[in-house]
Amino acid sequence: MVPKEMKLLNMLSNNDVTFFIPPYQRNYEWTDEQCEVFFDDIVKTHDRNVQGHASEHFFGSITFFQTETAFGQPDQLVLIDGQQRITTTMLFLVALRDILQDVKLKNYIDAKYLRNNNVSSDNDEYKIKLKQVETDWAVYKHIILGEEPAESEKNAAVYRNYQYFMNKLREYQKEVGDPASLIDKGLNRFSVISIELQPDKNEWENPQEIFESMNSLGKPLSLADLVRNYLLLGLDALTQDELYKKYWLHIEKTIPGQISNYIRDFMQWHTRSPFKKATEANYKELYRTFKGIFMGLQSRTILEQLAKYADIYRWILQGGETGSDEIDYELKDLQTLRVTTAYSFLMGLLAKWQDGTFDTHDMSEALDAFRIYCMRRRLMSITSAENKLFPVLVNRIDELAASTDKRQKMFEILASLESNARLPNDLELTRYLETANFYNYQYCKFVLALLEEKITKSRPNMSEKVLQIEHIMPQTLSEEWQKELGPDYDTIHQELVNTIGNLTLIRHNQELSNKSFAEKKKIYEGKAGLQIARDEITNQNKWDKNAILHRTQWMIHYLLQNVLPIPDAMRKANNFTIKVKRGLSFKDLGLIGKNINFVYDESITAKVKTDKEVEFEGKRWRLTPLTKELCRRLGKASKSESYNGAQYWEYDGDKLYSLM
Repeated sequence: MVPKEMKLLNMLSNNDVTFFIPPYQRNYEWTDEQCEVFFDDIVKTHDRNVQGHASEHFFGSITFFQTETAFGQPDQLVLIDGQQRITTTMLFLVALRDILQDVKLKNYIDAKYLRNNNVSSDNDEYKIKLKQVETDWAVYKHIILGEEPAESEKNAAVYRNYQYFMNKLREYQKEVGDPASLIDKGLNRFSVISIELQPDKNEWENPQEIFESMNSLGKPLSLADLVRNYLLLGLDALTQDELYKKYWLHIEKTIPGQISNYIRDFMQWHTRSPFKKATEANYKELYRTFKGIFMGLQSRTILEQLAKYADIYRWILQGGETGSDEIDYELKDLQTLRVTTAYSFLMGLLAKWQDGTFDTHDMSEALDAFRIYCMRRRLMSITSAENKLFPVLVNRIDELAASTDKRQKMFEILASLESNARLPNDLELTRYLETANFYNYQYCKFVLALLEEKITKSRPNMSEKVLQIEHIMPQTLSEEWQKELGPDYDTIHQELVNTIGNLTLIRHNQELSNKSFAEKKKIYEGKAGLQIARDEITNQNKWDKNAILHRTQWMIHYLLQNVLPIPDAMRKANNFTIKVKRGLSFKDLGLIGKNINFVYDESITAKVKTDKEVEFEGKRWRLTPLTKELCRRLGKASKSESYNGAQYWEYDGDKLYSLM
């Protein structure tokens, strides 16, 4: 390892090198906010030097190692750390080049910092000073060569930040003066520590380990960044490039912006167990788990699987495009319901359809049963435990595949779950919907559209601006409405205005507000009215309490019988198993190797080592004695000194006692 203090621009001006961003590095991701800090630092450094205060700005470390190149080509410096900062510097320089009028100065910047003049090859990869990762390379090359990028490329951060610097430099030029001085007195005073790794000489200078341990000055590494590095960095350059282009680039193009979430769901599918949601707070924890799961497998094998399932994941994210209208219909509704916790289970199901285990009809039937299950739960706002439940359901897919009636079997599987994961029956849903504030339910319009579709065989377009949820009895009562409702109008209004029986869908550009019922009926019967705005409404002479209660019962019955039907034997059954508390078994809970935290202090963690023991401070403990010890330390010991350890420890936000 050879560290050296030097000026940033001196490092970039060497015409005998090309800075190479390898495929395992993330795409360029700096935002306006980070570019603003960078620009301000240049201006502040410039201003202090102009005022006579010798000033420099430390720009962090740049870590790289050198690879062999062919004779006549520049040395290739592979960046391990500094990609985002060097790219941003280059974008600033090219923006400055492009706004200057002085041709000599423009050419100087271009030749000194942006291109390699000593290269005879026509290959832009060698002529351009900084070679980007594949997904940024095309637009970056256009910018450096002064070409107009394609419209599709203008969404890239590389292009956006180039435009940002163009605008900032124009403002500076207009308000302050010549921006060229920002180089000499500003950027030219940025210093860095260049660190050259020599892995061929020193085996401890492992680029992969150093990459993982570094703290970026920009955005922290995501789970996707860490996994890509793990799978590619240890390989030779040719293999890296091959696997990146064949598999990882396919993943990036297939599910852009969702790779970290996908990897977590892929882990859940592979292990049939839940993991925490992928966030900045736990990227490193999930990454360590990923390495533990796939340790021993070749990178090519893992990448092949990731690329294969990324196609399936895209179907789930987009709500379709599988090539089957039947399956697309189910996936679109599941996307509308935002059943993100079920993605690993849906991946497992759809993979069975893709490999021919399920035919299209059977897959559609299984998905429809699952959709109905999710819809019924969301009607009652029950989503608890789904994040832990759905990954485990992957274990039941083979059982489902072996059945002859996939729809019935899926319902049986769902009805065998424990109470907090129950399939709500007709009785429970009826009681709930009779009085629920359905208007404020987030899926109100969607459910009404499903009812319309079942009645007419045509679902309204949910994106239509004129498609509105209409209160038949209005939200504000006129005198005429008060008379129609009778002396108890205020009580009736408060209790029934937002219930499902008083709501419908219409297509109308104007606010119907508190028009009389007779006036509304004419509108419902006309072009604005859907069928759901006619059935059990326009046949009524008046719209009072009895009419609303009658339509409420009709809508609930129609919804449960025709839109969200379940097997007859389940309509009144409990549809869940009663959870029997058992002794604490870490193995049964799938917690061996996981960390659990103490409820009184989340910073106190213990690692589960065996079915009954955890490790804390290098020592093995049973949970109850450890709980007793920690309570004493924290001054929270009970008088009886009687403890149930499972009540004092949590995993992923849930007490162990509740998981037993």
